[in-house]
Amino acid sequence: RIQILFEVLMSESEHKPFDDGPAYKAVEIEMRPTNGDTADGPEEELEEYQIVRKQLKFTVDNQPSWPVSFLLGFQQYIIMFGPTFAIPVILAPSLCIQDNIFAKGQLLNTMFVLCGISTLLQIFFGTRLPIIQSGSYVYFAVAAGILKDKCTGNYQQTLDNGTVENITYDPNWHDHMAELQGNLMVGSVIQLILGGFGLVGLLLKVIGPLTITVLISLIGLTLADVAADSASTNWGISIAMVVLVALFSEYLKNIPVPVPVLKLKPRVSCKIAWPKLFSTLSIIISIIILWVICAILTAVGVFVKDQHGYTGGLLSKLKDASWFYFPYPGQFGTPRVSIGGFVGMFAGVIAGIIESIGDYYACAKLSGAPPPPKYALNRGILMEGVGCFLTGLCGPGIGVTSYSENIGAIGLTKVGSRRVICCSAILMIFIGVIGKFGVFFASLPEPIIGGMYLVMFGMIAAVGISNLQFVDLTSSRNIFVLGVSLYLGLVIPNWSVKNADKIDTGSKEFDQLLVVVLQSGMIIGGGLACFLDNTIPGTDDERGMTSYKLATKGAKDVPLQKEIYRVPGTQWLISKVPFLSKLPFVED
Repeated sequence: RIQILFEVLMSESEHKPFDDGPAYKAVEIEMRPTNGDTADGPEEELEEYQIVRKQLKFTVDNQPSWPVSFLLGFQQYIIMFGPTFAIPVILAPSLCIQDNIFAKGQLLNTMFVLCGISTLLQIFFGTRLPIIQSGSYVYFAVAAGILKDKCTGNYQQTLDNGTVENITYDPNWHDHMAELQGNLMVGSVIQLILGGFGLVGLLLKVIGPLTITVLISLIGLTLADVAADSASTNWGISIAMVVLVALFSEYLKNIPVPVPVLKLKPRVSCKIAWPKLFSTLSIIISIIILWVICAILTAVGVFVKDQHGYTGGLLSKLKDASWFYFPYPGQFGTPRVSIGGFVGMFAGVIAGIIESIGDYYACAKLSGAPPPPKYALNRGILMEGVGCFLTGLCGPGIGVTSYSENIGAIGLTKVGSRRVICCSAILMIFIGVIGKFGVFFASLPEPIIGGMYLVMFGMIAAVGISNLQFVDLTSSRNIFVLGVSLYLGLVIPNWSVKNADKIDTGSKEFDQLLVVVLQSGMIIGGGLACFLDNTIPGTDDERGMTSYKLATKGAKDVPLQKEIYRVPGTQWLISKVPFLSKLPFVED
């Protein structure tokens, strides 16, 4: 993560002094097995809390000056840029638009604008924590299942002069997008219900580390074919992408890089900071290097037109692209809903909720805030549902969730201010409406994209597997649940893809539902893991549930808690309409 030290600029900023607040019972949010004893003594807990707040340059309730906030917000924007940029690129094969850079540019612009809007909603009306909302990778497997076999590969379009020409992308791709949008909008209603009615706690009682392991791991594993298809367009470039990302993110991650920083007082001067840029910018740096190599190979004639890796014609495409692009509801057509698509989106929504709840507790700890109370959790999921509904309404049909990488950056930069994340969200929206920006990055050569797939999909699978640290792997019960669920989550979808014609119940609608369910590893594997984990006898410690229950206890009667998590204006509104205080997402 970027660790630029803006000491001089920060000393110029206007912010409130740190307020340690009164003692309160801290919550251990590190997800590790415990014996259930959480009371280590008030003195130790108070000391830990004070240390966290005093180590931060800006806590969640501090307000740096606007110039400093935008500077630090740009840092957070850079961190979320790479993975967010990859979302429309990964989605393109399912929509049959791999070679339509203008369509991918529209999706990219829309994704950034919606991420910015969702982030602002989360900060002002959700948990009120400094959390960035970005597209969730859990929806890619769902999208691939819903849109499977939509691409025929043979497309034509009629030009203005009446001539018919062959093209390599589907001119009616809006129809595919409309199906994703409609199902996401209906699926987001689940989040609205869980958050609005305070049912998030019930969900955590039945979904534990084993279920999450299978659910998340299968997302990366079931996308292996997508990664292979893109990487095989030029294995040399794709493997080079993997090598460069590994080099910068792992081998060189602790190497500082000199960066000039402007010093304003007592006199204008320049100093050199030494941030560790490689770890944060590993994907972007790797893309730039390989993009330049592809451009050189194109210039010397190694890559020719219609060959993967060819970069010619980019300037003419940028010239044809509009300067500004403003996403709006229904821009890709009227959203459509299918039973099978809704079931797939339901699985994606549940996975996103579980991921976000863990992020809320981690963000609270790193930003110097008390653990979020239940009403803040409910409000966070509620606003996340609103964000998913908006991405369904406007496109690109991929739901949003809390972004863990940016939360990790808070711990490294020691900057957890809400205002900083607000500035980052404003930058997302501003840059997102620049049409040429989307077209430029949508023209990324396919082999480089394939290399990104190999890294990112592998990381997704590894993140799922990492949840096994919380369970007892010496237990034969857990081994059985994990092995059977994970294996059937791979075998059944693989069989159903090859034998879809054998699924014939006499009802077209029911057949469609079965095909989507059977071809979704998330639904098969995750559903089976949840059932087995909750029906086969086992202790909470054995299942890894102790740490999850511990993380959701929260704190009570803390003045600072009310100050941080209170939505402005709610006290006045409750005084006018008292029954609102009974709602599960309103402050106690």
